[in-house]
Amino acid sequence: MRVYIGYSTSLQYWLSHGTDVSCYARQVHMTSLNNAAYTLTQLQSYELEELGLEATSARGWPDRARKGRAAKRPVPTGPAIHVLVPGKLDSNRLEGFERHCWTSRIPEHSFCRLDGDVYLSLPEFSFLQLAGVLNMQQLVLVGYWLCSSYRLNGTDLPLTVDPITTVAKLEEYLAGATGCYGASKARQALRWIVDGARSPLEADVAALASLPVRLGGYGLPRPAINYQIKASDFDAETLDRDDRTYFEIDLYWKGKRVGLEYDGAIHYEHERIRKDKRRLNCLLANGERILVVMYDQLNDADVRKALMNQLAKLLGVKRRKATSKEKDERDKLLGILFGNEFSL
Repeated sequence: MRVYIGYSTSLQYWLSHGTDVSCYARQVHMTSLNNAAYTLTQLQSYELEELGLEATSARGWPDRARKGRAAKRPVPTGPAIHVLVPGKLDSNRLEGFERHCWTSRIPEHSFCRLDGDVYLSLPEFSFLQLAGVLNMQQLVLVGYWLCSSYRLNGTDLPLTVDPITTVAKLEEYLAGATGCYGASKARQALRWIVDGARSPLEADVAALASLPVRLGGYGLPRPAINYQIKASDFDAETLDRDDRTYFEIDLYWKGKRVGLEYDGAIHYEHERIRKDKRRLNCLLANGERILVVMYDQLNDADVRKALMNQLAKLLGVKRRKATSKEKDERDKLLGILFGNEFSL
């Protein structure tokens, strides 16, 4: 028997451990899950926690009323390890395990062997799986997590790391997943995901700006993140670091030469303030229009709203008054992005 880890458990593994060439070197192509461990006794026989697999919140289809009939037994609650089982089997929740029936075909490049008979869904397959259980706003945020270049490690500042995957890799994988459950929704989510965020706020603000109004966003064009603008010799002394020959803009709309930067606590230091002002003067003199918002201001709803309206004006995007339904979607999105109302 084999155990196939997926959904939020595999996602959490990749977010915690990252990927390297060995992950893809251990790829195994599965054509079915018929040999999947299924019973509680079978699943408990694997020492999954020792492999770095964490129980995550239950998502999917716990043992609830099916076909008009009430559940026959109490539903286990609490965090669970998510596993894939064949579509012909029951997906009732077990104590400590959430079983997901996978009825679609399994695309190539979907699993790697983690250890022994434990197989782990690769990041791209995890994204496809979650497209079937998350709403679009949550799925876009998961895509940003996978394609970002940071990791939170219990410190105030994000650690810079290699991205787990990229938008291009996700596109390539999903091209081979035609007909699979969630594939169409996953491809749609990629329209609003951008590579290269190096902090949660870069990802959050990019998602808020570019998601369509019907999904709670402001419907602006998708920006580039940490875009590089080459500096002239005359401007070189205003660069952030001595080893750079370019300015780097947090969010940037190349066609409009419009950018957005937010300043964290380090930018409050007197000398840094002086250097930042000189840097912005250089960008302005070279035709770049850069808006600046302070880190703490992004927690202010009025500041966020004004900022998005200012960006829309600079980008030439005409905005209309949101409907009551769209306002509800915006509140939902703000809760997901800034209110910590979504986690694994």
